[in-house]
Amino acid sequence: MKEYIVTNAQVYTQDTNNPWAEAFAVKDGIFTCVGTNDEVRRQAGETAKEYDMGGRFIMPGIVDSHAHIAMSVFLGGDDEDDSMPMYDCKSKKEVLEKLRTLVKKHPFRLFYAMFYGKMEVLAEDPITRDDLDKIVRFRPVILVEEECHSAILNSAALKYFGVREDTEDIAPGLSVYERDESGRLTGMITEMTMVPILSTETPTEKQLRSGITKLISYLISRGVTTIFDAGNMTEEDMIFRTFKAMDEEGRIPVRMFMCHMLWHPDMVPDAIKEFKKYKQKYETDNVRFDTMKMMFDGTQRIHTACMVEPYADTGTCGGTLISEDALLEFMRALNREGIDFHLHTVGEEAVRRVMNCVERLREEGASGEGAPFRITVTCAHDEVLRPEDVQRFQELGIVANFTPSWNGGNCGAAPEVMQNLLGPERGLRTLQSRTVFDTGAVVSFSSDEVELHNMDHWSPFWGMEVGVTRQDPDYGEADADGRKNGQTAPVYAPAAERMTLEQMIEGYTINGARQLGIDDRIGSIEAGKDADFLVLSEDLFAMDPYRLHDVVPERVYIKGKLQSVL
Repeated sequence: MKEYIVTNAQVYTQDTNNPWAEAFAVKDGIFTCVGTNDEVRRQAGETAKEYDMGGRFIMPGIVDSHAHIAMSVFLGGDDEDDSMPMYDCKSKKEVLEKLRTLVKKHPFRLFYAMFYGKMEVLAEDPITRDDLDKIVRFRPVILVEEECHSAILNSAALKYFGVREDTEDIAPGLSVYERDESGRLTGMITEMTMVPILSTETPTEKQLRSGITKLISYLISRGVTTIFDAGNMTEEDMIFRTFKAMDEEGRIPVRMFMCHMLWHPDMVPDAIKEFKKYKQKYETDNVRFDTMKMMFDGTQRIHTACMVEPYADTGTCGGTLISEDALLEFMRALNREGIDFHLHTVGEEAVRRVMNCVERLREEGASGEGAPFRITVTCAHDEVLRPEDVQRFQELGIVANFTPSWNGGNCGAAPEVMQNLLGPERGLRTLQSRTVFDTGAVVSFSSDEVELHNMDHWSPFWGMEVGVTRQDPDYGEADADGRKNGQTAPVYAPAAERMTLEQMIEGYTINGARQLGIDDRIGSIEAGKDADFLVLSEDLFAMDPYRLHDVVPERVYIKGKLQSVL
């Protein structure tokens, strides 16, 4: 690649020693000089081509540090695919009416599946297998809630998936087959009991490739240059094989960081062996394997996130995939192998257990009783935190990974929903990304989407707006151009958790690189790093923050090379 220089720009570098610059030089995909126009011109070679940016805003490439590329393809939900339609029902009656309509439209399907909307619409009037049996008795029916962490099955579906009245739960309080007071299955299943559902219609390799290409193309168009894929619960060999083949064909221009995902306690003993197999078999230049992933707890709205204090409405505390003692032993083994660890931790007790394990291992390493602690541990989601645990992210070097798009309403949940779940005080103390950031901890940001029908929510600029405003850009009536303005939306409490734009950019760039252990290579515009950068027509800091969600970079460069839609 020939050397070139970029001049007359507003370069927001993320380099604390040189936060703003006018120009930079790129050679062989690497930033070689960053500074003023004159400095860069003097240091660049005589044959370097110069590109005058005319004052455009330039920032580092974005890291999506918790995405689900292949999983989203498996779940479907594309506008062009009604095999598993997505509804936002407001009552039990509406859910059942939508199911009847689906059956009437497709009377000869072998099974029926649909997303029905938010879990809380059924809180006072739950749907059971008996309700579904009245509509479809001899073919499986699967109703999935919006967060994809629980489902309601009819009797035929329970039989199809081999769930019997005496089937044991995978993890008590977390992955369970709900039963009524008499011990009979109600049809509700939670968390990882749902994994067999994801295998009912495995996409073909052609479909998988097409979906991967669509998602990566969209993310590149929105400035994403590095992705951590946070896991796939099924068909890992097929998925990893496809990514490897696509990269060898030049179809994966971004850096893809993959993981081996643990969702069942029985997977833990052989997890490191499996991880090493995948790394040896499928790793390429752009498809890397450095991280283990664990679904450690669940979600608030189905009471499976692990809490210190019980849920206000049920008196239960949720659960974790394995005990704290087992987690400590597993994390000790990961540390010996140098494998980073990324955990789904929504509840306050789940986060605390991870912190306790890291603290113990650091103490062992410092005292000489164990190996020096050298891996990066990331707690993802962190929806509810105990005040006494907030500072521990920074003290223990644990990365806090948040999904900013939730900050406008926690996956669409109104404050009163969270208060009903968690109580009046705790329900108004969720998603404290600003508080954690202000401690000096590494806070990274991500999309964590699994739906293809609304691609806007995958955009990091959508996340930036919601992180800054804690308001939903989709709120209210659309204007004549079909656009909505989040300015009229209620501010999701606590308002003090609104982030600054500087913090949002830091979380999406250098902190994402720190999470992945490659901040010496990407995350900022500095000499010696890979030349990942975005060119924008407007200065993000001068914009109305309620327009951030519409931002589309003019140009996106990865390792100095201009990217285009695949």
